[in-house]
Amino acid sequence: METILQKLQDAVGAKDVDFKKHDWYLDYTWTPEQQDEFALWMTNYLYNNAGVRKKIMTRPAKNKKLCKKFADMFIFNYGWKTSL
Repeated sequence: METILQKLQDAVGAKDVDFKKHDWYLDYTWTPEQQDEFALWMTNYLYNNAGVRKKIMTRPAKNKKLCKKFADMFIFNYGWKTSL
């Protein structure tokens, strides 16, 4: 999970985000392109790392479609605000 959170910060140029803060996800915004790039990265990261899939996914099968769905749900729940 640390790698995913670090990549989430890197996507917007953030440093030392306090993920224990209640509304940390409101501190930065990203463009739809940055969001898509992160989703692609996370999908591939999950697909290629069985240990990570087993740790954070309910259905950790090596299935690109499931990994993409999980990445999208992660972004929906924990992604930055989107700028237009």
